[in-house]
Amino acid sequence: MSNINFSTKKLKAIVFTDIANFTKIASEDEELALKIIDIQREILKPIVLNYQGEWLKEIGDGLLISFNSSLDAVKCSIEIQDKLKLEKSFQIRIGIHQGDIFLKDGDVYGDDVNIASRVEGFSPIGGISISDKVYKDIQGVKDIKTSF
Repeated sequence: MSNINFSTKKLKAIVFTDIANFTKIASEDEELALKIIDIQREILKPIVLNYQGEWLKEIGDGLLISFNSSLDAVKCSIEIQDKLKLEKSFQIRIGIHQGDIFLKDGDVYGDDVNIASRVEGFSPIGGISISDKVYKDIQGVKDIKTSF
C-alpha cells in the first residue's frame, strides 16, 4: 500500500515579498546578498509571527507568507515596510491577495498563489499592492489609507 499525501484547501490572505534590485546586489557582492537574506529573516519573521502569519517559504530573495485574515496581512505588511524604512541595505516590494490555496507536502499551490505573486509585481519599491479582494476586506478600516 502506498503512502498518499492528501492536499488541504484553505482560504488565506497570501503575501509575496521581493527584495528590490537583489539581482544587481548579488552580482556585485555575493556576501552582501547573503547577509541581506539573513537580515530580512531576522527583521521580518518576528513581525509576521506577531500577526499570526505563517512563514510558508523563502523563494530566493522573496518570501511567501499566509494569514487567516486580509486585515492581519495588510497590518503586518505596513509594519514591515515601516520597519524597513530604517534599514539602509535593502528595500522590498509586497503584494497581497486573498483566495484559496492548496497545501500539500509542505508546499502551496493554486491560482490564487500565482495571482498574489503577480500583485507583488505592481508594488513600488517600499510599497504594498493589494488585490481587489483584499481591498474589499479592508475598505472599512479607517486607519488604513489606500489609493488606486
